Amino acid sequence: MYLLQFFAKSATGGSSAIDVEYRLACSGELCNRKVITAGDYRKSDVSRVLLRHPLELFVVGHPFDAYPQELCIRLSLDYVTERHDADSGSSVAMFLPDQDVVEDFCSILSLLSRRLISPVIKTRERHRNEDPRLGLHDALGSYGLEVPTPILNLSAASVWEPRPLTLITSMEGQKIVNNNPPAVGVDPWALAEFFMQLPKMTRVDQIVFAARLYRAALEMIGPRPDIAYLLLISTVESLADVALNDYEPTESEKMEAKPSVRQCARDLCLTEEQTRQLVVAACKSDQWTTKKFKKFLLDFVSFSELKVEDRVFTVPSFMCPLEEEIPRTLGRIYKARSDNVHVASPFPRSIGVGTTTGIDVRALPPNWISGARPEIPPVTWFERVVWLAASRFLLERSGVKSTPCLSV
Repeated sequence: MYLLQFFAKSATGGSSAIDVEYRLACSGELCNRKVITAGDYRKSDVSRVLLRHPLELFVVGHPFDAYPQELCIRLSLDYVTERHDADSGSSVAMFLPDQDVVEDFCSILSLLSRRLISPVIKTRERHRNEDPRLGLHDALGSYGLEVPTPILNLSAASVWEPRPLTLITSMEGQKIVNNNPPAVGVDPWALAEFFMQLPKMTRVDQIVFAARLYRAALEMIGPRPDIAYLLLISTVESLADVALNDYEPTESEKMEAKPSVRQCARDLCLTEEQTRQLVVAACKSDQWTTKKFKKFLLDFVSFSELKVEDRVFTVPSFMCPLEEEIPRTLGRIYKARSDNVHVASPFPRSIGVGTTTGIDVRALPPNWISGARPEIPPVTWFERVVWLAASRFLLERSGVKSTPCLSV
């Protein structure tokens, strides 16, 4: 995985020959929270510097809070060689892995900041140490030193739709509510330390794959909340497999998990000890994915955090599960995923609530006025649960003391 190779090489102080620059689109606002200003932080250019090492990340959009916020990433890489051997022959490919590195960087940063951050286009490729013996510059001129990148027909960046302001009129006057997510303050030193520790984590490849799933879920959460639900569940499954790799339920839980085996043992008049041995043997091949799924979320999320109003997505409280119902709700979510994937049973329409400022009356659960809550909560509620668990797990694994990204 080239992102991890890049961080590992940066930790050793290694240098690379090719400078690349990309523009990114952020569905929100990032700023350097370590900058102390007397007034508006947006007026300080230092607030635009989000990271200096192992790569550079800046806010380049004007004004500072233009939506989507335009970011610039600059880093240095080398060409890599991939060899593929097969029965029919072998092939060798040499290429610059800049796209792979930037995509994975955006995935990790999206997970840390809880904002959708997407690559837009490469704007620079400069070759600093081209070997003169190759004679490329004689044929290519300055093109061989600094490759001009095309700017016409740019594809649209993947961003959240901006949310309109809400105007509330009352006897006390008028109040304007900004429904867009609050700014995220970045600690450049904590973020740099996190990326330096990332390659050292156990099964880090799977962690990056999970971050890719999470960023894809943020892309789909508005237009396709059902797909976002599946991606978020897969994110938890991947991280739970890393965090709880050696997990096994208790023997009593195993007995409860195999009621058909227990009943068969009784029908065969086996003793209690023989029944126990049979059930334990039947459980050896189980991956315990459902239990890992629930345990990971319950271990890394505090219910008190979910009582605080969400500042990213507007989820009505009557659409969220009660605290005592959360463990059972997580089980229903996982079952709904299985039903959706295996028998094409759709998620309820109510899962899309919270992705926009309005609510479709058809998305309301039956008898909601009398206090009835949906069995499957909105994807925006579940996204918050996943983010809280995933980000806390990553920070614990990294050992970074300060949180790299905080809402301000």
